[in-house]
Amino acid sequence: MAAFSYIAKTKDGEEVRSSLEASNRLEALETLRKKGLTVIDLFSAEPKKSAPSVAPKKSAPMNAAPEAKKRRTLSFTSNVKMTDLAIFCRQLAISVNAGVPLRDAIEGIGMELEHPVLKRVSGEMVSQLHDGQSFSEVVASHPKIFNEMFYGLIKVAEEAGKLPDTLTQLADYLERADRLQRRIKAMAAYPIFIGVFFVIVCLIMTLFILPQFTDIFGGFGADLPFFTRLVFSVNDFFVNNFLLIFLGTIAVVTGVVFYGRTESGAYRKDWLKLNMPYAGGCLKKYILARFCRSLSIMVNSGVPISNALEICADATGNQLIKRNVMGVREMIMTGNRIAASLEKTGIFPGLIVRMVSVGEDSGQLPEVLDNVSDLYEDQVEVSIMTSMALFEPLIICVFGAFILMIVLAIYLPIFTVSMSVK
Repeated sequence: MAAFSYIAKTKDGEEVRSSLEASNRLEALETLRKKGLTVIDLFSAEPKKSAPSVAPKKSAPMNAAPEAKKRRTLSFTSNVKMTDLAIFCRQLAISVNAGVPLRDAIEGIGMELEHPVLKRVSGEMVSQLHDGQSFSEVVASHPKIFNEMFYGLIKVAEEAGKLPDTLTQLADYLERADRLQRRIKAMAAYPIFIGVFFVIVCLIMTLFILPQFTDIFGGFGADLPFFTRLVFSVNDFFVNNFLLIFLGTIAVVTGVVFYGRTESGAYRKDWLKLNMPYAGGCLKKYILARFCRSLSIMVNSGVPISNALEICADATGNQLIKRNVMGVREMIMTGNRIAASLEKTGIFPGLIVRMVSVGEDSGQLPEVLDNVSDLYEDQVEVSIMTSMALFEPLIICVFGAFILMIVLAIYLPIFTVSMSVK
């Protein structure tokens, strides 16, 4: 039996600091849950000489590896898509659950992989495992492939002896996130195609078609209608200054991109994203769904709330929500309830606050977070379907109005000249 110290909260929000004995970390967590406690922090109480690798867990258990500090949750390298990682994780989960040794499972999967990056990484992982490194150490050495959440769950699973179950949870999580992303891309594909086609047609009409009619009508020597002169003047300005407008647009976009990479710029950019009409609300629900899902998995796997929030803050991918999540973490560490801390930020909807409060009181926080995530994912999907359904006819109307304007600008002089000839 090992000794564990813990910081937890009762259903009334009172902070409890004590210790207990359990065979592993997961059993200690389960014991505290049965007592109706919400675990804030859980770390080994053994002396450093007996467990040097576990002792640092009091401050930042999931960040023990130097490589993990540089991680960004849910920010995979562009060479490895979430689909590929989800498939790899699912195959690994199936193999390990079937009793195949971890090293043999990764080696067998690597031999059948077609993705060059994952194939190379799997070979390196087999070599590292052969050299005696733990799976969590191997995962930590590939931060561009496996994020901090992946690393944290694997480390906890190794200590609790629940690696097969954790791999299955990770596979489910990645597949669910990948499925939602693919649905969003599929629904947005056709409207985006129409939008791109519209832009191309506009450029062709502006740069090549209208200038020819300008020269033709100029040779008539007749007064052109006001609408035609207005359209041709705007078009001439655009054509004559096209290079300047193009370079100016590139400069502005480049400046915005570089500013967005600064700390203040990223915060302002993410604030604007969340405050966009309609789209901002949809994006916020998507981010909160991802946050609730990742937090549920980490808490359910035995990661203390304090560490889970620190890791899941990066999972949001939004600096505004990340700051608020870290603020929630600080409030919880100073004795506040989770639901009350979420409410004080003012950015989390009342639904999340109420559901988290129910989860705290009932000791079923992971299950409640999962339900909230399911609800928000469904709402996001419905919102995107509705938006795309409205966006398509809107683009067609705008496209039709532009073409009508061009046709009127061209045909009005023809009618005028015909009437003059008569």
